[in-house]
Amino acid sequence: MQEQMFNLKFMQKMSLKTRKAYVDHIFEKGKDVFGRPFKAYSVGYGEKKRANKFKRQSGGYANKITPVLTGDLKNDTKPFATAASFGIRFAAHGGKVASLNKMKRELSAEKQPFPKKILKNIEQDVGKEIAKQFPNKTTKITLGK
Repeated sequence: MQEQMFNLKFMQKMSLKTRKAYVDHIFEKGKDVFGRPFKAYSVGYGEKKRANKFKRQSGGYANKITPVLTGDLKNDTKPFATAASFGIRFAAHGGKVASLNKMKRELSAEKQPFPKKILKNIEQDVGKEIAKQFPNKTTKITLGK
């Protein structure tokens, strides 16, 4: 049986860190997965949101152009981890993500599941973990051919 390079504890730590960074990027800073600010709402929707006229509306986001109305989608962003992988998922509101993506308010995309800054941080953390496991060793990796 081949031993795993990363253990479950590391994967859990990465999933929590990734979720925190993703929630901050999308729901707090108001940027899509490609790093672009979300576009303005339609006039009617924007006025209604700013005036807190929606049922169950989260008032703290009334003046923000972020994909938060009730907070359900933000709170549904869940970390997950196994011994071999980690990530985030939308446990109950994945349909909202698909709907927002169709409106070009992209929270995730097949070609880019996370914002580039988050992907870079994941690469750095994985590199540090590899360096801890293999100190003073050089490994040559050849891709392709």
